[in-house]
Amino acid sequence: MLVFAPQATNRLTYILDYLLTERLGINYKLTDNLDYFKKSQNFKINYSNQIEEACINIPLVPLLFEENIYLQKTTTSKDNKWQYLFFSQAYAEIPDFKINTKYLPFDFFAASFYLLSRYEEYLPSRRDRHKRFKASNSLAFRENFLEIPLIDIWLQIFKEFIQNQYPTVEIKEAQFQQINTIDIDFAYKYWGQSSFALLRKFIGSILNGQADKNCFVKPQTDPYDQYAHMAKVANKKNTQTVYFLLLANYGAYDKNISPLSKTYFNLVQSLLANGVCGIHPSYRSNLHSKNLQQEFTHFENLTGQKPLLSRQHFLKLNLPSTYEKLDKEGIQHDYTMAYPDAIGFRASTCFSFPFFNLINNCKSALQIHPSCLMDVVLKNQLHCTPLEAIERIKQLKTQVKTVNGQFISIWHNSSFDQSQGWKGWDEVYQSLFE
Repeated sequence: MLVFAPQATNRLTYILDYLLTERLGINYKLTDNLDYFKKSQNFKINYSNQIEEACINIPLVPLLFEENIYLQKTTTSKDNKWQYLFFSQAYAEIPDFKINTKYLPFDFFAASFYLLSRYEEYLPSRRDRHKRFKASNSLAFRENFLEIPLIDIWLQIFKEFIQNQYPTVEIKEAQFQQINTIDIDFAYKYWGQSSFALLRKFIGSILNGQADKNCFVKPQTDPYDQYAHMAKVANKKNTQTVYFLLLANYGAYDKNISPLSKTYFNLVQSLLANGVCGIHPSYRSNLHSKNLQQEFTHFENLTGQKPLLSRQHFLKLNLPSTYEKLDKEGIQHDYTMAYPDAIGFRASTCFSFPFFNLINNCKSALQIHPSCLMDVVLKNQLHCTPLEAIERIKQLKTQVKTVNGQFISIWHNSSFDQSQGWKGWDEVYQSLFE
């Protein structure tokens, strides 16, 4: 595929590499020589505001040719074909071409880059009390397309444009994939807890109006020991499970059992026998780099290997600093790309993609895997009943299947404890795999 553009930039090559090569399997060559482009008999895409005959034309807005970060004009409109459009740019004149010629009504490349790079998260905005970017600040939430993988829908339509214009071009086909991810914020409710932690839990239960005597007489079964059950349900559908381990010292938002305990060691060994383990960088590690390095050491001691997968505890994600730290520590795949206060597609895709750092305008080796739902969001933020949650999950999974994407969910082993309001949520978990 020959692509004409006024100039080559890191932003442009990033989005072309991703959309054309990675997603569609099309190799391309970029040129700024218009005469050469016109004479070429190859498959062609013209990325400019001057429409050309016998190719696919995409109108251009400046975003991919800028180096700094500005407030962009993202006026969104609904469209019968594309569903939602922004960066719309009409050609000044469309001649009566003699040879088949196609053109898009908007800058598909720039719009995809804007959503994929999380451009809006670099701009000033009101954050929540944990300094996280809120879903309500996003273009997708405001314009009501958060719960559809818009980039993937666009790409399907664009693929049809290519196939209609060039019937012989070979395009890669994606296949639906499901990944079951579990955050272990609390390995156990009672087992492995220190005497001080159990006393603190008992006092808290009294303040909540119901003394928890299990704090002093540990039960034979722990309400949070759901690992075998969760794996069994996922394995029935041949679904891979990834466990993210919180390995922090005790803190206000990091309350797992000690990563140095025999109880934790035994748990990790059992998890490694049935799935894949990644690291769950703590709340505190976002503030202190030494904490992150210590947690990486704990992970290596527990598993015998360096962590390659991660997801931030509390989904604390600040761009680009969080991903810069993870990349520096050798993380290859991150699963944090989800909202802590809404379900849906934070980056408007259900496919993995490489992180692009807008500060230095450079692609990273770090691969981002977006999740589209989390149990605590369904229950505590959206106040869904189990039946309502099952329906919302079904809707999201249908969206992912429609584009043959990756359906990645976030669950917690603690989200089955009926004494904490999770009655009926085992059925919700099972519905993930239906």
